[in-house]
Amino acid sequence: MPVLTRRTSLLLGGGLVAALALQGCGGADTDAGASSGQRQDGGTLVVYAAPNPAFDPRQSYGWLNRALSDSLIDRDPGTGKFVPWLAQTWEHNEKQTEFTFRLRNGASFSDGTRVNAASVKANFDGVMQDLAAGGGWYVRGQFEHYVETKAVDENTVVVKFSKPNPSFLTTAATSQLAMLSPGSFKIPLEKRRTEFVASGPFVVEKYVPDERLLLKRRDDYTWGSALSKHQGKASIEKIDVRLVAEAGVREGALTSGEAQVAEAPTVDGSTLLEKQGNRLYWRATVGIPYSLQPNFKKPLARDLNVRRAVLKAINRDEISKNVTGKTAPPATSVITRTLNGYKDFSALLKYDPAGARKILDDAGWKPGADGIRVKNGQRLSLVITGSAEQKPIQDSMVLIKEQLKAVGIEITIKPETGIGPTWWQTGADLWFSGNKSSEADVLRKMYQNDGTKAQPWLFSDSAEVSSHGKRLQEVLQGQAVEVDATKRDQLLAEAQEILIEDAIVIPLVEHESGFVAAAPRVHGLRLDSLSNLVVYDAWLGK
Repeated sequence: MPVLTRRTSLLLGGGLVAALALQGCGGADTDAGASSGQRQDGGTLVVYAAPNPAFDPRQSYGWLNRALSDSLIDRDPGTGKFVPWLAQTWEHNEKQTEFTFRLRNGASFSDGTRVNAASVKANFDGVMQDLAAGGGWYVRGQFEHYVETKAVDENTVVVKFSKPNPSFLTTAATSQLAMLSPGSFKIPLEKRRTEFVASGPFVVEKYVPDERLLLKRRDDYTWGSALSKHQGKASIEKIDVRLVAEAGVREGALTSGEAQVAEAPTVDGSTLLEKQGNRLYWRATVGIPYSLQPNFKKPLARDLNVRRAVLKAINRDEISKNVTGKTAPPATSVITRTLNGYKDFSALLKYDPAGARKILDDAGWKPGADGIRVKNGQRLSLVITGSAEQKPIQDSMVLIKEQLKAVGIEITIKPETGIGPTWWQTGADLWFSGNKSSEADVLRKMYQNDGTKAQPWLFSDSAEVSSHGKRLQEVLQGQAVEVDATKRDQLLAEAQEILIEDAIVIPLVEHESGFVAAAPRVHGLRLDSLSNLVVYDAWLGK
């Protein structure tokens, strides 16, 4: 893509992510059959959703974020094109160190505060505040070179970085940089997970943790994204969210008519719901696929030969076919095919048990009497942990255990409730996890040398666990400031290759996001560029 120079409008430009990088999405991501002329006003949308302890868009992700908050710009998930939202126009200088936004008139937060240059400045300064407080996970790394945000006038704001930031606009178009009312940044991070003020089409009327969340529309809302199918207030008057952990109960509520939307149905359940006439909405997650993340504090996880053998011994096609289904195809890289800079490395991820056995044989791991390999008196035994609440993860780990046993690696599964950043303290060698991100720079955030500050299970120097020396760090840091799209993609491709060759992360399957089943009378649903469901355009038919 040509470099856009200062004072060149981005309204007609493509975006930092090429359209080709967005192909490969599956499932229904829009309600193509509903026209705006049929739209009906009013009604309550009942949603049976999985419990989520947070809906602050900067600390979590999901469809609730988009119901409650807006961003400066939006991005078409099909073309990668940026479009107006709270900002009418925007531009950047040639080095992509300075970004100027001109805001629309009339937008406000639900506490009455105007969405103006001062509030935008408070939001970007708030990122630095969140980072200092230990938050800001989704934008960590992207604000390393933040200088300041300057309010030029009431509706014009300039964001400055000391080094090029080619991934900034892509993130600015997601809920991860959604605009909050300045007063929200006075609330401690933990409390702000559910107590904040934003400018979205809905506001929270009632919240009972782990039970119910009731949203009501803002009747004064007139500033929807340019991707919206209508303008003005939402058609749905209220959204009644019932928080239910059991997927079967959520599916049953949709079948009985008690609910109009069931979140995160199971593979078998979604098939049945679709046969009943319900519509499935989902899109491949944008970011890092389901993977095994090594705990580099553990000796066996630091062993390059062991990691490479694990990578080769896993049959990703079998996991997809027998466990995760069509919504989760085999991973073909360490980032999903929906992300910028993606390159297909499926050849390196080919199921190769013979190759795994040879690696272990050559490294001195010899099969014991029970088939499990031993070296210097130590059994080749690894512990895998993952979410106890998600059946596909549990079933996948059981299958992986069988696959690794076939090459002489013993696996113990340790399910964890509320698994998260403290997983490594369980003593596990590998963590079954994924990561949602709008930008391939997530690889730098995850695997740069100082990543141990936020992720203690990583390394302080990748050269200690990589056969490529310091090259991984060179390409990760280089791509972050490379404004030439072709050169940046080349650096990102090299980073992906190193991460796979050295099994610094072990990709498994891509997984769906925004996955819901909706009754036929629900119209106007779609998914955004971060694969989150958007309910603003939704309306209820007869």
